[in-house]
Amino acid sequence: MPDSISGSDSSAIADTSHNEANNPHPPETEPALAVPKKRRPRTKRQRIIIWSMLAILLVSIIIPATYTVNYGLNAYTTYNALRNQAYSGMQHLLNVKTIFTGLKSHPTGYLDTTKLHSAQKEFTSAQQDFSQLQYTLDHAGVIQNVTQYLPQYRTQITTARAASQIGMDVATIGTKLVQTALVLAPTFHGSLLTTSSQPLVTPATLTLIGSTIDYLLPLLNDIQLQSRQLDINALPVSASSRAEFVQLLQLLPQATANLAQVHNLLGGLGWMLGVGQPRTFLVQTMDRAELRPTGGFTGQYGELHINGGRVAPFSLHDISFVEYTNNSPTIGQPTPTQYRSWWPFANWGLRDSNLSADFPTSAQIAMNLYKLEVGHSVDGVILFTPILIEHILNVIGPMQIPSYHETITAQNLEERLHYYQLDNAGIRKEELVQHVTDPAAARKLFTALVAQTLLDQVRHAPPDELLAIASEMLHDLKTKDLQVYVNNPQVEGLLTQYGDAAQIDRSTTHDGLFVVQTNESASKASQYVRTIEHDTVTLDAHGGATHTLQLRLVYSQLGTVYGYDTYSDYVRVYVPPTSKLLYSDGFDTGVPLCGGAYVACPQYNVYPKDELLCPAGQFQPGAAAPSITDPNGGNWHPLDTVGPATNTSSDMPGRAMFAGLVVVPKNCTMTVTLSWYVPPMGQHPYSLLIQRQAGTFPEASITILPSPGACSILRTQGLYFDGILTEDTTFTPKQFSPSSHVAKHCYPQPGT
Repeated sequence: MPDSISGSDSSAIADTSHNEANNPHPPETEPALAVPKKRRPRTKRQRIIIWSMLAILLVSIIIPATYTVNYGLNAYTTYNALRNQAYSGMQHLLNVKTIFTGLKSHPTGYLDTTKLHSAQKEFTSAQQDFSQLQYTLDHAGVIQNVTQYLPQYRTQITTARAASQIGMDVATIGTKLVQTALVLAPTFHGSLLTTSSQPLVTPATLTLIGSTIDYLLPLLNDIQLQSRQLDINALPVSASSRAEFVQLLQLLPQATANLAQVHNLLGGLGWMLGVGQPRTFLVQTMDRAELRPTGGFTGQYGELHINGGRVAPFSLHDISFVEYTNNSPTIGQPTPTQYRSWWPFANWGLRDSNLSADFPTSAQIAMNLYKLEVGHSVDGVILFTPILIEHILNVIGPMQIPSYHETITAQNLEERLHYYQLDNAGIRKEELVQHVTDPAAARKLFTALVAQTLLDQVRHAPPDELLAIASEMLHDLKTKDLQVYVNNPQVEGLLTQYGDAAQIDRSTTHDGLFVVQTNESASKASQYVRTIEHDTVTLDAHGGATHTLQLRLVYSQLGTVYGYDTYSDYVRVYVPPTSKLLYSDGFDTGVPLCGGAYVACPQYNVYPKDELLCPAGQFQPGAAAPSITDPNGGNWHPLDTVGPATNTSSDMPGRAMFAGLVVVPKNCTMTVTLSWYVPPMGQHPYSLLIQRQAGTFPEASITILPSPGACSILRTQGLYFDGILTEDTTFTPKQFSPSSHVAKHCYPQPGT
């Protein structure tokens, strides 16, 4: 069987093969099983081409990816480096802040050499960090590419560069300040003003400070320049830090200006401190309870000696022992011509030398009188009111006077001084404590002891308290509670330049007003008199100003005046020299009206315009101080009529003056009215400077308005102020733009 099957199969295969051979196109029949065809082998050339194309494809993918990765890694590395450098630099600066934390109220810590050396290291490290940061920003290729190809990041790059430069400037400034402080530190430890064989300030000290300022000013200016390149919002800090940074930048221009001012003042400061040559200044106290033109009665004096910044022990003396003696050079001495018509007292001397509210004028008179009466020449004059002492007591604290069992504070200073000077019980206590039998010799011993104790405490005060006292003194120069005049033209010129010379303004480019009062009562009544200035200024179309001033003196006798009850006040009103007086009222005419030896005054309406107002119709003035013009002044006096100013001849060159005596009975109010016209003063917008008399706190109500129809011409809607004057103040009405709608700026006009 198997053989026959095999034979049959063979025949079939043979027949199929034969048919395929004879028929090249066999019928399309689906085979039972598909057999794959074999691929033809590739040539060598084909294989090279394929591999080359594959390599090119891989290179085109891998190389850009690698470059991108490397660039990204480089950018990330650069970013980290910049961030770390910036953070490190800022941290070093913050470390400096930490070193001196808590020293704001104790500035002596800034001269601690250990702290200074620590700060020096931090500043040096910060400077290195910011320098490296700046170098990276300037030389890193990735930064250059970002700046060139990614403009949206240019602001951040610019801000980073500016911030790095500011960081370098700050670190450089800190390093320089530390170097200077290390040089000065040994001298400025302990009490600064006490006498010592070594001067506190030398020419070398001033040179060092000057060169330090010269070094710092360009850096501060550069910080301001760099800050203009900053985008504050681009700084990677918190919102609160940004706000603090902005605030510091805003303070920088003023700080730079102040530093430049200190530089300009170094020469004058050295002269004042006796650098190179000792200085002597005449010191006079002013009692504002007995008001005088510069601030108060000057009954005590002393000599202040300064050598190289060191202050010698100081004491006050009663001027009475010079001027109230039988051989006093003041006997029969007349008052200077410009004040003679109204000053009522004889034997004019140092105690009454401050009759001019222009302090340089009064100071020069005082220096001449001091030379005449005491025989000593001085380099200048220093006057101060009790307000300065009160400010010093606020710094050093209450002052103990053990022998009197007294504690003197800023609150009780004036009252205690008056008690021991003027109250019989106080004077008797001085006699007992200091073993003096003459009441006249005893009455100012307590005041002298207070002054000596105060200066001793100031001389031994630590530097932090001295800095606080110096700050108070600078403020009191502005308010005229401290007044300084020196015979050095350069120093006096600097005082004038910075508005600290206590001069009467003589400008011809702006309007001015200065009310000056002088207590002629021989009493301490000024402390109970309120001064109210109500000035209404009407501007005409040309810029001229019509003033209507109501000056009210409100006398409420709340305590002892140690003298006569009636308040006699010689009032002078200084205005620009071209001013024309229109009318005035309320000044004493010297013509008796009623009361005293005359007919009794009516209960009400004694004056037609209610110039005088008194409780329950009390119009009796009482007694006045005896004087040259009224030897019987201690007797009961009548009430005089009132009328216009009695003196219109100015005693101050460059100023017009309207003046006269104003008499106010106890617990009454007297109103003085003046009106004057000031012609236009140049092409500048109108402004009014109102000066404050030392020792006073006038309540001012100022109204400045254009006249009807002049609002649109002058382009101002006016100004109103109501407050207390604490220093000379300029009032300038705001102007509106010519292009703005006039109606909304101008107050209602007639016919509208």
